[in-house]
Amino acid sequence: MSMREAIPGQLHQGDTRLDVTVAYASPISVFVSFADKSAIQEKATYERLELEDLGRTLTLSSTRFYAEHTGRGYDGRLVFQDDVYDFKSLFRDGKLMDLNAWFHNLPLVLSQKERIRPEFREYTANTLYDVAVHKRFFNEQDRVYANEPRHVREAAQSALIRAEGPRFFKFLDATLDTLAQVVAGYDKEEHERHGFYFRRQAWEFILGSEFLKRTNLKPRGYAGDSEMMHMLYENQHVGNYVFNKLLHKHPVQSAAAQAVRNRRLLIPKVLRQALAQFPNLGPQGFRFISVACGPAAEMQDLFLVAEDFEKFHCTLLDQDTQALDEARCGLARIEQARNIRVGARFINESVRTMLKTADLSAQWGHFHFLYCMGLFDYLLPPVARAVLKKLYHLLEPGGTMVVGNYHVNNPTRIYMEYWMDWVLYYRTEEDFLEMSQDLAGAEKSVVFEETGSQMFLVVRKPG
Repeated sequence: MSMREAIPGQLHQGDTRLDVTVAYASPISVFVSFADKSAIQEKATYERLELEDLGRTLTLSSTRFYAEHTGRGYDGRLVFQDDVYDFKSLFRDGKLMDLNAWFHNLPLVLSQKERIRPEFREYTANTLYDVAVHKRFFNEQDRVYANEPRHVREAAQSALIRAEGPRFFKFLDATLDTLAQVVAGYDKEEHERHGFYFRRQAWEFILGSEFLKRTNLKPRGYAGDSEMMHMLYENQHVGNYVFNKLLHKHPVQSAAAQAVRNRRLLIPKVLRQALAQFPNLGPQGFRFISVACGPAAEMQDLFLVAEDFEKFHCTLLDQDTQALDEARCGLARIEQARNIRVGARFINESVRTMLKTADLSAQWGHFHFLYCMGLFDYLLPPVARAVLKKLYHLLEPGGTMVVGNYHVNNPTRIYMEYWMDWVLYYRTEEDFLEMSQDLAGAEKSVVFEETGSQMFLVVRKPG
């Protein structure tokens, strides 16, 4: 969603009222323009700022003015003295949030500790003690060759990883098996509460793994962003120290992670099968769309020879502009390497827009093939059903749609929820088929990738 340009308001100091206009400057400050330029005073402090926004008056606390050249015609910046406001939320979503209010939840969160089951406390203490001991032993080895030349140090680390990495992974696997047994009878609320408790205790270790750190911090606001997908595709040891490298590598080689790599190979294969259903299309006549495309790494496996560039026209859609930029750069690299131009279009839209738009095909067109790999895992049943129906209407007669969702028996599920803070909406085959009941006349089947972690609803529209 784009930022709004400006909001009118008044600065108050005693009986003085100054008409101003404010605009987004940073997450916690705003640019300001004074209607009366003669009233501008460097570092002047005002009792409050009142904004007239969306038919309501918003009152913000004490603020100070700092003159600066903004390059946008504003006179300077307002910095607030008593509160910390989230202006990104205000200018993007129309919501005024006081970030200090976050601390009002502190007593409630602390009280959750009393509701942690004794057996889970014991599991957490024992497991993290053992992890800490492993870390110390690995760190001692890193200190031995810390001052060696880089190539010598890297060779020593690689040798240690080959020798001790499998044993450490076996230890981690055993702790995860025990964790699954401990939490087997927990309901959704208990999983959330105990997962939060576990991650707080394990935070030091989580921050040492580039992958676990990103799944927990969610810098783009959601799990499964394009950078996480890159980490899964690369499946490497990442970090400066052996312990960090291993704690990064272990989750990215899990069954659920392998499923991501498997689906990347599955899509070009199924797409080519769908192409065979339309033998008489002209150049770039076969249109396909990836919904929630992320970095669209599978394009590297699709556009291989000149004939591929001539057949396909792709549309890539995502709500994350950074993901779309990465997808665009990925296609540019393919074009440069093959010296042929890819027929491509990029759409920055969200599920919300999808559901509110009466006729998506009027805006996006119709497609011979449509796939969606990383979206339905986050959609509740009513929303998933509605989105599926919308996407089905985008298919040409005889077209094929493939939609992915992690299965309830995903073996990495507990690992994801407790270590990664990565919670999905899991489904069974029956759930998937029931969700597609409204697709008139469609041929439907459910297939799995090799690990069995993720399943795919394959839908073919009547010709």
